Amino acid sequence: MEAVSAAQSQLEQMRHHAKRQLLGTVALGVMAGFLAFVGQSALGHARPLLEGSFGTWQSIYTLVLWALALAWLVALIQQTLHYQNMSERYESQRRLDAIYAERAARAQVAEELRQRQRAENEARQRDAAERPKRINKNARSNKFDY
Repeated sequence: MEAVSAAQSQLEQMRHHAKRQLLGTVALGVMAGFLAFVGQSALGHARPLLEGSFGTWQSIYTLVLWALALAWLVALIQQTLHYQNMSERYESQRRLDAIYAERAARAQVAEELRQRQRAENEARQRDAAERPKRINKNARSNKFDY
């Protein structure tokens, strides 16, 4: 089971939001491209009405299309960079959370080992205190041993 921090879940939501924004930018670009062709066709059909200034209208329309294409390209690059940034932050937070979970598990195992050793030491001390002390018969006797 992976530990998921609040920061990781927030970054995941931000990453999904950035992905949706990127896909929305791509979809708007595709729709703008379609509308550019439709507009070019409509401008071609309106040529008899714009007989004298058709070239000017054509140039303005092309200039506007290029400006929109450039703005879309800048927005697409910006959204791509934002998505990559969110993905990198999410992955680094995920790695950090995994490291923290591993450290916590190691600390818990170490604490359990310390508690077990402490309990064994206390049990040994209790056993040693309960055992009767042996008298060493080969020990040197004192002057007042009767």
